[in-house]
Amino acid sequence: MSGKQKVVVLGAGPAGISAAWRLTRLGYPVTVLEKDEAVGGMGRTISLGDYKVDFGPHTFHIRETAESKQILRTITPFFGENPLTLVRGTRVLLRGKEYVYPLEMLQVLFGVNPLLSALIIWDYGLATIKSMFAPAKTEDSFEEWGVRNLGRTLYDLCFGIYSARVWGLPTTQISSKQAQRVAKLNLKNIILRTLGIKADPTTYFTKYFYPRAGISQLYEGMAAEIRAAGNQILLGSPAIRVEREGERVSQVVYATSGGDKTIACDVLLSTLPLPALVGMVSPPLPESVSRHADRLRYRSLKLIYIALKRPRLTDYHWIYLLDEHFRVNRMSEQKNVSPDMVPKDRTILCIELSLWKDEPLWKASDEEIYRLALRDLMKMGYGVTESEVDAYYIAEIPTAYPVYELNFEDHLIPVLDGVHQMRNLMTLGRHGLFLNNSMDDNVGLGFQVADHIEQQGADGRVWVAEMLEFMKLRFAGK
Repeated sequence: MSGKQKVVVLGAGPAGISAAWRLTRLGYPVTVLEKDEAVGGMGRTISLGDYKVDFGPHTFHIRETAESKQILRTITPFFGENPLTLVRGTRVLLRGKEYVYPLEMLQVLFGVNPLLSALIIWDYGLATIKSMFAPAKTEDSFEEWGVRNLGRTLYDLCFGIYSARVWGLPTTQISSKQAQRVAKLNLKNIILRTLGIKADPTTYFTKYFYPRAGISQLYEGMAAEIRAAGNQILLGSPAIRVEREGERVSQVVYATSGGDKTIACDVLLSTLPLPALVGMVSPPLPESVSRHADRLRYRSLKLIYIALKRPRLTDYHWIYLLDEHFRVNRMSEQKNVSPDMVPKDRTILCIELSLWKDEPLWKASDEEIYRLALRDLMKMGYGVTESEVDAYYIAEIPTAYPVYELNFEDHLIPVLDGVHQMRNLMTLGRHGLFLNNSMDDNVGLGFQVADHIEQQGADGRVWVAEMLEFMKLRFAGK
């Protein structure tokens, strides 16, 4: 490895560990710095008593594209014996009834009362006529996008209330770029799918890939190969300062139980949240970069795991809770992803609660958070009682999702341009790009940055230009 540049990777989540693994295979000396005591980041599997769970079941999307198929072929050996191929099992709970998700229009129209069905169709017709004479603006809000594509009634029912709860903002203040998460859900595409017409394979998928022992099996397998090749993964070692000399990063200072240490690098890959990275740079980046970074916000999550004394609660992987009387967002059942992770006579639910980290509820006790989640669970109509609860556990993710406020790109692009003025720095992953993408995207980005370094060299300016084009596609729902 002596002929290759020395690479330091900040973060051992899906993007970081995948980049380190690919670089290791290409012969680069790599050191990964990770603040937690395990690899996988938000995609890892944890043990809670007799239960193994993910931070919400993290399945690997199977898309019908050449790129996706190549990534899947690469990672399959890490999934162990008899990996699971799952058909999407997702529902939404709306007005006390379950609907298939992505929405099947006929089910919705026949599921609600006839007057509401008529109003959905009427509103959609009005929205279609209006959009013919009033094209979309360069930047509009999530609400404007939703009403234009779905009509007011269906948008309010299925996205408006839920989205405001998840993001902690009125949907008039959320960018239409957030619609990349649901871009395939305009009424026309819903109807086409209802009629059995195949959707765009880049945006619509129905199958997942999953290792029986939990998604960490993928990242732990990569980590084992990295270490076997002589490279390092330093757990419990958060980066605290990125030192630069002019336009190049020279070394990284990181914390350990024995005190701060320093590691030199030729190339630095960062998957850290952009505001945190900007704050670590020494000497500091221009003040304008810091000001823009301060405007980028992340939504936090509390994960409430409730174990029940019954073999199974539902047949689904995820259930989205759309009605306004719910405070939590979504429920998932790990056993329906892999039955090998949970005792046969028990099941465990993961209930997600979105928060701002500076609101009082973030600091509430575990007991208070559990009670809130249990109250909502008992409203769902599955007959759950508190006497059935075997145990509960609380986990938290301070920076779970980038928040796309109106015109957020006016702050994001100057930050990306600013940090990549350090020519040997390249950012990637959900946090490193401020991009609400999926696990398969992040693994693919890890492979992509490694191949980029091998084929074109480590030039942050070239890389960020490539990433901005990639992000445009994701913002368009591709």
